[in-house]
Amino acid sequence: MTLAAAFGTLDAALACVRAGVREDALLAPAAADCLGMVRAYRADAAAFAGRGDPVNALAAVAYACGWLDAAVAVGLLDGPGSRVGLLQGVVPGEDAPRLAEKAGRYAAMLAAALEASAPAPDPASPAHAAALSILAVAGALLAPSARYLACGDLEASLSVSSYAYGWLDAGVRAGLVAIAGDRSLFAV
Repeated sequence: MTLAAAFGTLDAALACVRAGVREDALLAPAAADCLGMVRAYRADAAAFAGRGDPVNALAAVAYACGWLDAAVAVGLLDGPGSRVGLLQGVVPGEDAPRLAEKAGRYAAMLAAALEASAPAPDPASPAHAAALSILAVAGALLAPSARYLACGDLEASLSVSSYAYGWLDAGVRAGLVAIAGDRSLFAV
């Protein structure tokens, strides 16, 4: 999917999304925060694209999609998921060195963030299962990110790593994932 198509798909999803909890519910701030992060990173992606920075635009839109999909999956937001998929044909050849550096760095950061993550809720709580699901989604994307990186599909690697990171950070922000290591790896 191209960057323009990703923007259109994400914008269509955002037009339908609403809080999944009542305004007076205890989790309403978490829902609002997640939606705010999706919108902020969508805006960042557009700003990066407007400045001719497709590498950071790709990372930001994939990250926004991860936030959205995680928040919808746990019920903080109600609406369609992002449906964006892998971003391809986004970064021109002259930006390949920057793309290679960022894709490698993000794949390594994702691995470190997963190591530094743990379920926050008590194991007997239903929220524990939600935490495990978030960690499972992010963890399941680590190997594909590394595989794409190893075979030179740098856009796919960065897209997958950024998307998975969105899941982790949304899980932290929602109180489902605890940071059990380096806090600087997370958007808290």
